[in-house]
Amino acid sequence: MKIKFIALIIVSAFISTAAQVGENDITTLKAELKRELRPDYKYDSSKVSDFNYSSKTQVKEIEVPLFFGEQYRFLFNTADANGVQIEIHTKPATNSNRKAIYTTQGTDSKKVHTFEPDKSSKMYITYIIPEGSKGSGNVIFVLGYK
Repeated sequence: MKIKFIALIIVSAFISTAAQVGENDITTLKAELKRELRPDYKYDSSKVSDFNYSSKTQVKEIEVPLFFGEQYRFLFNTADANGVQIEIHTKPATNSNRKAIYTTQGTDSKKVHTFEPDKSSKMYITYIIPEGSKGSGNVIFVLGYK
């Protein structure tokens, strides 16, 4: 009984430490993106999109409301997102008239992507996650305004 209890404590400590290391990496990467906003832009918000690779291509979309008349900078870190393609649209996926106004290539070796929209209106960010082996990843998104 004591051996099982000790094993449980060791496994719990390992999982907790692994989660903290992952969280610290995300915090560090987010801080690096925030530095990319300076000196012209101020930090507004951020979103970490986690995903698990599967045997099928996946699509995740997030909505980003923007205030009319403001200038914005979108920053993405794909260091932990092998092969993920980013698209930005002015309409949601349910709208047949939507067009991509920004696209990255999933094979791009660049890990930090920047986009500054011409107009301030609601934007839709789409992550296209390619099929892959087991594993997980994330894309870190930071929004700044002038």
